[in-house]
Amino acid sequence: MLEPVLLAIVGAAMIAAAVYDITTLTIPNWISAALIVLFPLVAFNADLSWAEAGIHLGVGFAALVVGVLLFAGGVIGGGDAKLFAAVSLYIGAASFSLYIIAVALAGGALALTVVALRWAALSGLTARISWLQHLTQKSAVIPYGVAIAAGGLFVIPATQLFGA
Repeated sequence: MLEPVLLAIVGAAMIAAAVYDITTLTIPNWISAALIVLFPLVAFNADLSWAEAGIHLGVGFAALVVGVLLFAGGVIGGGDAKLFAAVSLYIGAASFSLYIIAVALAGGALALTVVALRWAALSGLTARISWLQHLTQKSAVIPYGVAIAAGGLFVIPATQLFGA
């Protein structure tokens, strides 16, 4: 009974992260923190065993370690690393490869969109849309939180936590 509400809250947090990232090129820490804090409630509601919850925590921690290494190497932003790890908590081991594929495909589509926006900016088509102007600068990063959220929203409904 509580499961649809929890799924909606988790989804809303991911959407909020994507909106923040596309409009400000940052992901507030409170969004990742909210996802982490919600996880025990979701796990309890889904009747995960301690072992299953431990696997989810291990996946989230491993994602955080990889994210920190990628951040240290300048490959991704810190907010992206934290969001990826927080969403990975909900994915677990069984659906993690699908999540990676979904994030990669969404990231590719996002990169193509940003390239198209930058081309449109060169021709003056985006000059009237102020919140897009920061994305059209050559030095601007790609807001990969959008791809992380999209991948999570695609995969989470089919995970063990929310039932197929």
